[in-house]
Amino acid sequence: MDMDKTVCYCMSVTNGMIKDAVYSGASTLEEVQAATGASTVCGACMENVQRLVDFFVAERGSKS
Repeated sequence: MDMDKTVCYCMSVTNGMIKDAVYSGASTLEEVQAATGASTVCGACMENVQRLVDFFVAERGSKS
């Protein structure tokens, strides 16, 4: 996965920023929104952000 790929254009949030938020403790869409601002403006990326949150939470869990 390209960590530099932009997922939220309104707030310029990348895949890597979502991963960083999750690995810093965020576990829900709302917590990632608060940490990054992703999907808080127009909402068009919300499904993609949720998918990434789910993926990185699962990845984080499998590494513990």
